Amino acid sequence: MPLDDLDDTTFWEHCWSNELDGTPLYYRPFLDRKPGRCVAAVAAIARAERGGVLFHCGGGRDRTGLISLLLLALVGVMPEDIVLDYELSNARLPPFWAARGWEDQRPAIEEALKRKNTSARALLLDILGSLDVEDYLRSGGLGDDDLAAVRARLLGGDVSGA
Repeated sequence: MPLDDLDDTTFWEHCWSNELDGTPLYYRPFLDRKPGRCVAAVAAIARAERGGVLFHCGGGRDRTGLISLLLLALVGVMPEDIVLDYELSNARLPPFWAARGWEDQRPAIEEALKRKNTSARALLLDILGSLDVEDYLRSGGLGDDDLAAVRARLLGGDVSGA
């Protein structure tokens, strides 16, 4: 289930020209502009066959982080713990980049966030403090059965109806 909509060049040009891409700065604009894509990703998790579900992106921080934020918030994980999860994931990425011959991206991202007078922590806490995830997903078309299935999958329980 692709999260990105590369045909929306206006959105991505905005992200690239404003140093949003590769940082959690793009989370809010993405949530605002593409609720259907976020709902589709969560619905795919809700409707997956029994067993584990893998969701990922190219680096494991941006698109994966956004969907993780939605899922964790939906099941009641405290905002501070969601931020800690993001930070832990980000801290574990240097070996991934090194294996591909890439430099550690974290310093450049930190500089971009500094230029915007913010931090990943502040951005994520702001989103989590202002977004009712269940309402967001419902307004994007996710129904009761899918919400229950996601919660059962993440918290344990019967997902046979999913």
